[in-house]
Amino acid sequence: MDNIFISFVLLTFFSYLIGSGNSSIILSRILKMQDPRNYGSKNPGATNILRTGNKILAATILVIDILKGLLPVLIAYYFFENKFYIQIIGIIAVIGHIFPIFYSFSGGKGVATALGGVLGFDLVLGLICLITWLITAYLFRYSALSAIVTFTFLPIYSWFSYESLAITSLYLALSIVVIYKHKKNIKNLINNEETKIG
Repeated sequence: MDNIFISFVLLTFFSYLIGSGNSSIILSRILKMQDPRNYGSKNPGATNILRTGNKILAATILVIDILKGLLPVLIAYYFFENKFYIQIIGIIAVIGHIFPIFYSFSGGKGVATALGGVLGFDLVLGLICLITWLITAYLFRYSALSAIVTFTFLPIYSWFSYESLAITSLYLALSIVVIYKHKKNIKNLINNEETKIG
């Protein structure tokens, strides 16, 4: 069997497992805090942890979630030259975060992990997405809206960066999944019931 294929399979499996570990749930247990799935938005992520007022913990979880997407991609760059393989490995980490094997396939929304994966894949593209998130958050103060806007534009940014149907299609699929995970937030935004940042 081809060594590249074996490496791809192993790294894909590794990426999914890394993505499946949820830092907000794990750290909340270690610190004997309430499970983030039982309060606020019930989403096990940094934004929901921020609702407890623990900014340091929320920032720590945000960094860990970004690294979950970033590290598998950087490792993949060591093994592969094919950007398509590298992109898939990054996306698999996001799938692990959203559908984790350790938590009955019910996880977070994948925003930070996806941004980490994009940053690892293409630093400039990732920074453009991060700036889009920050500008939207600054203007409207909604974390969910910032994510929705960012991942709406990700496939467009990707196309102008690479003019590659394969790369753009993968990021389009990723964006659809991430935005779908925000369906409740979309309803809340429409009904003016979404909680603002801060």
